[in-house]
Amino acid sequence: MIENVTDYAIFLLDETGHVATWNAGAKRIKQYDESEIIGKHFSTFYTAQAKETGYPDYELREALKVGRFEDEGWRVRKDGSVFWANVIITPIYTADKRHLGFSKITRDLSERKKAEDDLFKAYEELKESEERFRLMVEGVTDYAIFMLDPAGHVATWNQGAKNIIGYEAGEIIGRYFSRFYSREAIESGYPEYELKKAREEGRFEDEGWRYRKDGSAFWANVVITAIYNPKKELLGFSKITRDLTEKRRLEQQLFQTHEELKESEEKSRLLIASVKDYAILMLNTEGYITSWNTGAERIKGYNAKEIIGKHFSTFYPREAIERNFPQFELTKALEDGRFEDEGWRIRKDGTAFWANVTISPVYNSEHRLLGYAKVTRDLTERRRNEELTQKNQELVRINNDLDNFVYTASHDLKSPITNLEGLLSALQEDLGPDGEKFNQLLVLMQGSIGTLRKVITDLSEVTKIQPEAIGSESINLPGLLEEVKENLRTLISSSNAEVTTSELTFQNLRYSRKNLRSILYNLVSNGIKYADPQRKPQVSISTFITDAGEFALSVTDNGLGIPNNQFNKIFGMFKRVHDHVEGSGVGLYLVKRILDNSGDRIEVKSEVGKGSEFTIYFHQ
Repeated sequence: MIENVTDYAIFLLDETGHVATWNAGAKRIKQYDESEIIGKHFSTFYTAQAKETGYPDYELREALKVGRFEDEGWRVRKDGSVFWANVIITPIYTADKRHLGFSKITRDLSERKKAEDDLFKAYEELKESEERFRLMVEGVTDYAIFMLDPAGHVATWNQGAKNIIGYEAGEIIGRYFSRFYSREAIESGYPEYELKKAREEGRFEDEGWRYRKDGSAFWANVVITAIYNPKKELLGFSKITRDLTEKRRLEQQLFQTHEELKESEEKSRLLIASVKDYAILMLNTEGYITSWNTGAERIKGYNAKEIIGKHFSTFYPREAIERNFPQFELTKALEDGRFEDEGWRIRKDGTAFWANVTISPVYNSEHRLLGYAKVTRDLTERRRNEELTQKNQELVRINNDLDNFVYTASHDLKSPITNLEGLLSALQEDLGPDGEKFNQLLVLMQGSIGTLRKVITDLSEVTKIQPEAIGSESINLPGLLEEVKENLRTLISSSNAEVTTSELTFQNLRYSRKNLRSILYNLVSNGIKYADPQRKPQVSISTFITDAGEFALSVTDNGLGIPNNQFNKIFGMFKRVHDHVEGSGVGLYLVKRILDNSGDRIEVKSEVGKGSEFTIYFHQ
C-alpha cells in the first residue's frame, strides 16, 4: 500500500537522517528516483536557509523528544522548484526500545495553500490557528487511513479511523464502506461512483457528510486512490479520511463574515462612487490609481477606464513633477499620518484648477501599508474670488488715487484753456484785416487748444468708468455694435472705412453697457485711425468661446501694426506708438482699466504693416 500511494511521500530515514526507503509518492512529489536518493541525507529536500539554521536536525531532535514531529513549510524538489509540504516525522523503535530511525510522511499542499491564500488572505491569523491537513499511517491518530478490497470492503483499519469513525477494527473489517454514508447517498449509488472514478482516474477526492458508528455526522475530506500491482491488476483502494467538521464550521463562519464585510464594503463603495463634489480615489503603495469615483471623473475629466493604473502625478503641473512634489506628498502622509495641501492641478483637457488635496495612508490590521486614500476638492472658484477680491481692493485704491488726480488736473486745466480760447479770439479781432497773414498760425493754435480740450475730456471719461458690479446687464452685441458704428459715422465716412462682424458665436454678454460701449468705441476707432494710408481701413468684430469656457470678443484691423516690444506700452496713459496719428493716447488705457476693474483681460497680436488683433476674454 505504501509503495503504491502517489499522493504522499512515505519513506524511512535511518537514525542519522539518511533516506532508507522511497515510495511512488515520494518520487512523484520530489522527482528523485530511488537510486538517486537512497543513502542521501533528508536535508536535501530543504531550502538553503533551513539548512543554515540546522532545521532538519531540529526536526529529528523534536521527533525523538516528543515522539512525533509535524510541520508545514517550503521544501525543494530535484529540479530546484519549491513546494509547500505537510511533514510528519515519527521515531521508530524496536521492541526493546532501541531507536532504528524515523518514518517520514510528506504531502504536497502547494495547490491547497495557494487556494487558501487566495480565498482567505484576509483571515490569515484565523487560518494560522487552524490545524493543517496531516497525513498519517498506523500510529497517526488524526487521519483515518485504511484499505478497501476491489469490491469496497474494509481490509485494514488504523487508530485514526477508530478515533474519527468510532468502530473497532473487529467491528468493521470485512464490511462494505458505504456504512459511513447517508441513506440518500447509498440509494443514489454514490459510494460505488467514488470507486469508479478512482479506478478511471487513479484518484478521487471529495468533501461531504459522513457518519460515525453512533450515527452523528461529520464533514470529511476523503481521498481514495486505486492501488495496482506491477501487472496493473487492481489490488484495492487506499482511503484516507480527515474530520474537517471544525474547519467547515470556521469556513462557514468566515464565509458569513466575508459576505457581511462584502456587503458593508459594497455600501461604502456605492456611497463613495456616487459622490460628485469630491474626487475620491485609492492609490497603491507606489502611487498608482486603483479606484475612481464620479466626483473624480467630473472634476478631472478622466473616466475610470482611462485613468486606473496610471500614476497620480498625471494631475500635477510639470514644475511640480520636476521637483518630485507628488512623491513628497506620499512621504509626508506616511510620516505625519495625513497630508493636506492646496495648489494647482491639471485636468484631462490641460486646464488648471485650484485643488484642496488630502492624502491618508491606509493600513491593514497588521499595520502593513495597503496604499493611500486621496480626496480632492475643486476650489478654483473660491481662489478666483479671493484673487479678484484682493486685486479689486488694490485696483480700487489705485483707481481712487488716479481718479482724484485726473479729476483735479482736468478741473484745474479747464479755466486756463477757456482763457486761452478767449485770448485767441481777442487777438484775432485785434488783428483785423491785417490778421489774414497770421490765419494759418491761428488755425494751428486753435487746433492745439482743441486737442488739449479733447484730452481733458477723455481724462474726465476715465473718472466716470462705471463699476462692473453695479451696472452689469445682458447686452445684445449686434445692437451695441450698430450703436457704436452710428457714433463713429463721421470718422467711418471720412476715412471710407469698412466695419463688419465676421462671426458671432454668442450674441449676448452680461456686462456694464456703458463700459462695453466705451471698449468697442475705442478699439474700433483706433482700428480706423491707425490705418495704413495705402489701404482702405477694414475693422472686423467676432466672438467665440474658448476651450476653458471663457467668452472672447475679437477686434481685428488691417492697419499699421504694432512692434512686439511696444505691446505693454500701448496700454499706458498718453502712450502712443504712431505719433503722427491724431489721438490723445487715453483710449487703450481706458479699455485696459475697465477690464482690470471687472477681472477680465485683453491680449494683442500684431504684425507691422499688416494689422492688429485685440482679443478680450470675459469671465461669465
